[in-house]
Amino acid sequence: MDGRLIRKRFGRKITFLAASISIGILLMGGILLYLSSGVRDAWNSYSEISESRNTALSELHRAIGYGGFIHNFKNYVLRKDVSLLNKLDEDLSKAFLVINTYSSLNLNSQEKLSLQIIKATFTRYQENIDVARFAIDSGDSIDGIDARVRVDDSPALTALGVMQQENHRYNKTVSGDMNKQISFLINVLLIGLLAMPFVVWAAYHYHDVMSRFIALTIEKKQVDKALVDTAAQAAEAEEKHIEMAYEAYHCELTRVANRKAFMKTGQVILTNARQHKKCLSILFVDVDDFKFINDTYGHDVGDKVLVEVASRLSVALREGDFVARIGGDEFAMIIQCPEAVNNYERLAGRLLETMNESYEHLAEGLEVSCSVGGAFYPKEGEDLEGLIRIADERMYSVKKNGKNGVFLPVS
Repeated sequence: MDGRLIRKRFGRKITFLAASISIGILLMGGILLYLSSGVRDAWNSYSEISESRNTALSELHRAIGYGGFIHNFKNYVLRKDVSLLNKLDEDLSKAFLVINTYSSLNLNSQEKLSLQIIKATFTRYQENIDVARFAIDSGDSIDGIDARVRVDDSPALTALGVMQQENHRYNKTVSGDMNKQISFLINVLLIGLLAMPFVVWAAYHYHDVMSRFIALTIEKKQVDKALVDTAAQAAEAEEKHIEMAYEAYHCELTRVANRKAFMKTGQVILTNARQHKKCLSILFVDVDDFKFINDTYGHDVGDKVLVEVASRLSVALREGDFVARIGGDEFAMIIQCPEAVNNYERLAGRLLETMNESYEHLAEGLEVSCSVGGAFYPKEGEDLEGLIRIADERMYSVKKNGKNGVFLPVS
């Protein structure tokens, strides 16, 4: 065979083989580039949306929880601190901005409903800012202001929990889809390993595909960590909210209920007694000569006396009874009805004996006594304020007539 013919024939084969290899390499490279580009774009989109969701949820937690708008609003009402008004307007604007930003995302029906509940709660608080300002300027009491502007924010907290659960479900779903895409990309790479020349060439020219894959894995771990941090922040905000609610209704020194809690709980107990036709008694207990104790033994001992009195009153309670510190050295009790009305006198006598027991473990020579006044429901009144007024007047009558005694109505 002529040498030129042989060279021509083999030259065509080599050219065809080279062309086939080149086309295969280009196809593999194109597939890898297309897949990695798709994974990259999907991940960037997911990262952007996830960051927006997590940031918005964190801002809503701050607005609803400790240190946020609702917390500052309650402080404004309790302290009557007008300097908080500018802070309230600023916090409210941020809250509505976050809500509008979150609503622009692709949300499911539960998230949309939860967002509407949260927005409605903030709207009610917004409406009550002017109400609270007018009430404070008018000199209303804290209890009166609180009754006029009270908003039940528990639905908003529940809605926030639903949004967090749905956000977690969204991240879990998208993360699963990303894992499938990454797994598919890996499978394509493994198939490519069957054609080593193609893979070597592609790895040399498209090593950025593997670099991007590693970067995606690292970014996924960072997003998972951000989700865990958001959950921890939500738990901390909830704990602070519970702590704030407890402090609002308890005396900081004695740890028994305060006047606000007494009025609220007392109304509930009185309503229950009215519905079930039960009787009860309001008792006012005042520490005699408390100013003398402070002046003689010091305020530290005076504080210890109040703590001790609160402790003894708490121990004396039965199931269904209630005690609160309503003033400097004044305590109030709600006593459920014994079997007979005259049992109140024995109960009050035992209470007075308990109060008169020795206090020398607090300070040498310290003597403490108490004056007690009471009023019966429904015999002497059917509203809480009226019963409180009667009990208070009788307690002061005891103090005027020698102190260290009990004044209850005649059976």
